[in-house]
Amino acid sequence: MLDSAMFGYSTHSGSSSSGESQRRMKDKVREAGASRRTQRDVQFLEDRFERLSLVCMAMWSLLQDKTNLTEQDLLDRVQTIDLMDGQADGKATKVGVVKCHKCSRPMSERHMRCIYCGAEKRASSAFDRV
Repeated sequence: MLDSAMFGYSTHSGSSSSGESQRRMKDKVREAGASRRTQRDVQFLEDRFERLSLVCMAMWSLLQDKTNLTEQDLLDRVQTIDLMDGQADGKATKVGVVKCHKCSRPMSERHMRCIYCGAEKRASSAFDRV
């Protein structure tokens, strides 16, 4: 005897199957939206990485042209800055949360404006704008 479930057919009433189908479709739409957001976030990070790399290369080039600094001087300074947060992990971890100068709420590193009041984030260094 043939089993309809073996071929993906349900023996339940049509409304239940239709509801399940709609739920699966909504799940797929939600997953597609999450995928687009993830792709956008990755692109944002790649673009930021490229801008920061460009600024770093330009600064190092200027410093070498104007001073007697060597590659070893740069590597030593990288190690010193890496240890500023107490860990030699290859990361320049910022300590503390930046607060909005207008409403005093915490500000996201990703946004150039406060998400609560719209105030523009103040730059404390050249790296805050790239």
